[in-house]
Amino acid sequence: MRRCLAALLLLLAAAPGRAEERDLKRFFAARCAVCHGPDGTGRGAGGIRLGARGFGETRALGKVPDADLARAIREGAGAMPAFRTQLTEAEARRMVVEVIRPMILRKRR
Repeated sequence: MRRCLAALLLLLAAAPGRAEERDLKRFFAARCAVCHGPDGTGRGAGGIRLGARGFGETRALGKVPDADLARAIREGAGAMPAFRTQLTEAEARRMVVEVIRPMILRKRR
């Protein structure tokens, strides 16, 4: 019994405390900026071709709930593809809060 407990404690001590979080700014730069632009202006090569508007060009986007933006990221919207196989629901929510919202707020000033 003591050996089992000691082995369990060793396993717990060796396990990382928290899984390493994905760098979502890097993900945005690699996957999203081609259309949205690196600064959210919609001036990426794909965005210009598709007539994309920047994150700060419309006041309405600032009023869209985070959950709806995260859903659009995971399920796709209009010409934007779905990223449900690349991002978890939690990562999509973090993308909104940590990457997209700051761009929206920066552009509205």
